[in-house]
Amino acid sequence: MISPAEYIQLKAFARQDGFFVGLLWVFTFACFVASMRSPGLQVGFISGMMVSPFIIYFRLRHYRDKVVGHTLSFKRAFAYLFYVIADASIVLAAATFVYFCFIDNGQFMSYLNQSITQPEVRQSIAQAGMSIDEVSRQLQVFSQTRPIDIAFGIFFNTLLFGLLLALLLSLLCRRAATAKQ
Repeated sequence: MISPAEYIQLKAFARQDGFFVGLLWVFTFACFVASMRSPGLQVGFISGMMVSPFIIYFRLRHYRDKVVGHTLSFKRAFAYLFYVIADASIVLAAATFVYFCFIDNGQFMSYLNQSITQPEVRQSIAQAGMSIDEVSRQLQVFSQTRPIDIAFGIFFNTLLFGLLLALLLSLLCRRAATAKQ
């Protein structure tokens, strides 16, 4: 059990790290959206997705080694990562809402509708066992989704992914107290 002061400290460090992880995720989302016009930015999107778990891992190790003195239980590590992921998910969801509500103006959907007219995409859809009409109907439904619903979906998806990642990273970074001689 940690003291109230330690809990406040845990939340403060998690909030800071969550904000910076959230900014990384916003950058990754921006690269994804911009890659529709400039395919070279897919490198930023893929890099952001690949490096994110490592950054979260190194921030947890920093918290363990520099803040709490080399001792970290599974529960405390999980609590720290839960707060980091929750704060990062809020930052990403807010940015997603702002993008789809004020910036996008239907460009994202027009790109998706335009992409299904390309022969390569049509062939991929057919190989996946779907019809173009089915995909068009799904895009029509998606185009009617409100920005707040998209933001909530992204929030819950990143939170779920983050909690699964937190379980793994908490197991990797836990460290029991060493016995004093």
